[in-house]
Amino acid sequence: MRLISEQDVERLIVPADAIAAAADAYRRHATKDEPEPGRLDLRRQDPAGSVLVLAGHSDDRLFAAKTNVHVYPDAASRQRLAGSMMTLWDFAACEPLALIATTGFNNHRTAAGLAAAADKLARKDARTLAIFGAGKIAPAAIRYLCAVRPFERILILGHGATRARELASTLAREPGFAHCDVRAETDAEKAAQAADVIVTLTTSSTPVFPGAAVPPGTLVILAGANRPDAREADDVLIGRAEIHVDHLEGCMTRAGDLRIPLASGHLTQEQIAGEIGQLLVSDAAYAPSREITVFKSMGIIGQDLALARMIVRRAREQSIGVEFDPRSGQCEIASAPSVRAAAGRQGAPA
Repeated sequence: MRLISEQDVERLIVPADAIAAAADAYRRHATKDEPEPGRLDLRRQDPAGSVLVLAGHSDDRLFAAKTNVHVYPDAASRQRLAGSMMTLWDFAACEPLALIATTGFNNHRTAAGLAAAADKLARKDARTLAIFGAGKIAPAAIRYLCAVRPFERILILGHGATRARELASTLAREPGFAHCDVRAETDAEKAAQAADVIVTLTTSSTPVFPGAAVPPGTLVILAGANRPDAREADDVLIGRAEIHVDHLEGCMTRAGDLRIPLASGHLTQEQIAGEIGQLLVSDAAYAPSREITVFKSMGIIGQDLALARMIVRRAREQSIGVEFDPRSGQCEIASAPSVRAAAGRQGAPA
């Protein structure tokens, strides 16, 4: 079994390939090429936090189980601790292939999925990006979205102005953003009016910008507040929108951005176009039927499987990670010959 650390993950991920893997995962999910996933969501109050377990099979021999842990150790603080680990299995051989540290992996996985959707749904001439939320996923989301559209202006809005300013300053110093005007913004209406693509990555329970301010032709990606009683978009925006989702059942049962306006009548079933993977099956250009396009992302285990497959393959090719024998307890720094031999014995999928 290959042990892959957080640092290993950062060395092994190539954003363009991660975006392609996410698009492939969306297609496989929408066309039912992979079995239905499993989900277990546990919460506690002392200390406050949650554990989310996602599990699923690929359409070949792979099986993945990922555990995300979030804890608020100090009830008086908003500080949240996060950790994540994933086990990848050769299901047919009943052999663990890898144990992957997935705290940073999750940022890449989520950002790659948002970029894959934006590449299909956003206008080709989109040049201004507004990001609501300056937390841990925001830097990766911005970098990945800039890989699919040549944004010239990036507006960042956070819960507090300090985090947004710090993130804007960090990105502005990177060579990849030398051509781009990256700035913190505090006026949500102004940002919504200026944006060609809006992305929300917040934990807010209430809408974070006025839907009436969003101009026609805008793509809005709702990627936060993934609870039945929470929402990032108001009724006005949702009423103007054609809705695409990553996982139809999951979004209809757990996403307040859809459940709440459906219950109030501000959203109709006819507005829900379906899963993004259905669009990605075709090479045809996207043609919206309403003035605003919304993509609601809850995340699917297929994204984890696709990205983990890529990481483990590259770890073998580049001799990255540690080989651990779960029977004997022996560990050794990975080397290409021993890994290929082990893969051959296990019948491990590439």
